[in-house]
Amino acid sequence: MRKVSYPFSPKSNTYLMPGQFWAIPLGTNKFACGRVIQVSKEDKRGFLAGLMDWVGEYPPTAERIAGTKTLKQGDVHIKTIHETGLEGMILGYRPLEEDGIEPYFFKSQEGFADDCILMKGYQEIRPVTKEEWGKYPTFSTWGYLVIKNLAEEYFM
Repeated sequence: MRKVSYPFSPKSNTYLMPGQFWAIPLGTNKFACGRVIQVSKEDKRGFLAGLMDWVGEYPPTAERIAGTKTLKQGDVHIKTIHETGLEGMILGYRPLEEDGIEPYFFKSQEGFADDCILMKGYQEIRPVTKEEWGKYPTFSTWGYLVIKNLAEEYFM
């Protein structure tokens, strides 16, 4: 694990690690939590983010989010943290393994086609079978504010 001091404002995904988290201020004077699930090797500003099943009156800490799972996962740009996070900062780190969190399984596209791939996060596994097609969400790239909008739908 890289040595990182918290909080910090990331400029790229170089210092991002799966398990890091940030606060998402909500309109109710509460906070939701975003989490780094996986870091893109292809895009230096991309990562797989998770919206945690957590809301609190104070920003998240490793202790406060212990045991929570992700509600949704999506591919995001580093600017998502700057646009939705409390002062654009990564606040801390908690190993995903401690909470049993892994990247979701996704299908690579909408509509069944021979070139539709089963993915685990960014990792391509194999072609999706017709039987599996309806079982998995489509891998999607979220705009900067999607995670905040999802949090407000879930928690407000």
